[in-house]
Amino acid sequence: MLNVICVCTGNKYHPIYIDNLKYMIDNFSNLKYDTFNVVLEDRHDGVFNKLQIFERFKKDYNIYFDLDVIIKGDCNNLITKELSVIYAWWRPAYHTPINSSIISWHGDNSFIYKHFIKEPDYYMTKYHKGMDQYLSENHEYNFFECSSRMEFGNICSYQTITDELDFNVYLFNQRYKIMQNPGWYSRYLLPQFQSHWQYCQDEYQLLPSPPV
Repeated sequence: MLNVICVCTGNKYHPIYIDNLKYMIDNFSNLKYDTFNVVLEDRHDGVFNKLQIFERFKKDYNIYFDLDVIIKGDCNNLITKELSVIYAWWRPAYHTPINSSIISWHGDNSFIYKHFIKEPDYYMTKYHKGMDQYLSENHEYNFFECSSRMEFGNICSYQTITDELDFNVYLFNQRYKIMQNPGWYSRYLLPQFQSHWQYCQDEYQLLPSPPV
C-alpha cells in the first residue's frame, strides 16, 4: 500500500496547489498509490507542521511532496523503505545538507514527531533554518540515490536550474509564485492552475483604487 501525502496549513498556499499536485502525480509520476492525503491542521509554525506526517502515517509505504514542486516524470525510484530525503546540493555549505520537499519512508517513524513535540517551542527557536535543520541534526536518514547534481533524470532545484532539463522533478523551494506565470513547466500543471491566477489578477485590477 502506498500513501501520497502533502501539507497545506495556514494561508500561504491556495487550495488549488493541492489539486495541481494531485494532477501531476496522476498524470506524470507513474505512481500507483492507494490514498492521497492532505494534512490541514495548523499546529505549529510554518514548515514544522510537516512533522505531523510522521505521527499520522505509521504503516505501509509513504511519500510526501511539497506543494511547490513540478512533477514531470517517473517517481517510483523515490519509494523507499528507509527514511529518505533529498540531498540539497544547490545550497551553500553553511546550510543544512538535506531538503525535505520530498520525503519517503515505510512503517512507523512517529518517534520523529514525538521527539519534537516534547519541546516544540525550543526546537522551533533553535532550528531557525526550519524543519530540514531539525531533521538533519536529530535523526538518521538516507538520501535518494539519484538526487545528486551529476545524476540527471531525477530531482533538481529551480533555484539553480531554471531551464527544462532531463529531471523528473523540479523543486521551486519557496518560489511557488513563479508557478503562477507561464513557462516551460506550464504543460505539466493542472490546466486551470495558471488561468486561476490570471482571473484573480484581472478581478483585482477591476477594484476601485483606495482613497488617497
